[in-house]
Amino acid sequence: MLVRSLWRTRRRSALALATLAVSLAFGCASGPALRSASLSASRVDASGAGSPVVLQYSLARPATVSIDVVGPGGQRYPLRHDEPRAPGDYEYAFDGTYPLPDDPEQRRTLPDGTYQLVVAVTADGAVRSEVLPVQVERADVTAPSVDNLAVYPPAISPNFDGVDDVAQISYRLTKQARVYAYVQSVDGMRLPLGPRELQAPGEYRLEWDGTRNEVPLPDGSYQIVVEASDNAGNVALARAPIQLQAGGQPDARVLRVDFSPRQLMVGGVVNVAITVKNIGATVLRTQGPDPGYVYDSYDSFSSIADHRFADKAGLWRVGVDWAGSPAAAASKYAYRWGFGHDLQPGEEVVVRGGIRMLHGPDQDPARGPRQNRIFLYAGLIHEGFDFQEDKIGGTWIELGY
Repeated sequence: MLVRSLWRTRRRSALALATLAVSLAFGCASGPALRSASLSASRVDASGAGSPVVLQYSLARPATVSIDVVGPGGQRYPLRHDEPRAPGDYEYAFDGTYPLPDDPEQRRTLPDGTYQLVVAVTADGAVRSEVLPVQVERADVTAPSVDNLAVYPPAISPNFDGVDDVAQISYRLTKQARVYAYVQSVDGMRLPLGPRELQAPGEYRLEWDGTRNEVPLPDGSYQIVVEASDNAGNVALARAPIQLQAGGQPDARVLRVDFSPRQLMVGGVVNVAITVKNIGATVLRTQGPDPGYVYDSYDSFSSIADHRFADKAGLWRVGVDWAGSPAAAASKYAYRWGFGHDLQPGEEVVVRGGIRMLHGPDQDPARGPRQNRIFLYAGLIHEGFDFQEDKIGGTWIELGY
């Protein structure tokens, strides 16, 4: 009997201790989630010359937190809304500004007056709030404005063909501010159009070629965004749409170069045949002279046809040159031919032409022994951008009288 009595006593004690532990745990969980809230100062200088007032608060357990500023007339300006927080200590710097409800990236400074910072903490369905008074002083309520943001053309094709490759961007700034301009994609990617810099009121312009690190961005819809912020914390944004279409990196290869004949008399014609293939994903635009054109050796692409075949940025041609060429223009690859038509992706073409050699071998005694041959070579030119292939297909041609 004594043993059974002792066992029952110990069992009652264990149950009592377990009940006490559960009660203590429940009591802690049901206590207030917001331990404390306070401000570092009761006044904030909203001119931009002072420091923000720091709201400090502490949470006992996980909760969602909202912070509002309430004006003298009861107007409520949300600063934070139902943001999840783990237990711990937190701070929020209040500089006298609030985000615009319909566009939170923009901010405005509150007018001078007495306000209330309200911290509302929700945990387990229970809400606890702390109301802290704060005075806003010397407020600069004149926000900068980015006016007349314009983009032309509204759609560009970043494919390096010289047609609608670059957008011109212009805007007017109404107040001195730090300006940051960027391109934004639908998935939130931001591409800076330059550094953030202080600008005086006035008219400004930018350019964008649809590329990032010289690589065209994918076709689609983007926005040009210009952000202006002043010392008081006012932030203004202007946005304008821009479309990228038919973009891509052009690419081509010369597959074969042939010069014939290899021996000829002065006055004879050197025939040229250059095989080109478009190995890129964009159309290669071209210009004349068309295949079949025969140059005199003292001519150049820019001197023939009343100069209408001068360089045009973005167009493609093949060319021929040699060291010491006597062409009238000093341009590299003085003898150039177009493809005859714009070259589609995957398309291959043989460009043929000729050069009538009207001058003889080098006969200047000051330049050493008489030379009776020249070294011809070819190239593929993306005008205004690059020599895609340079000094290829080199061939010696012998000249005689």
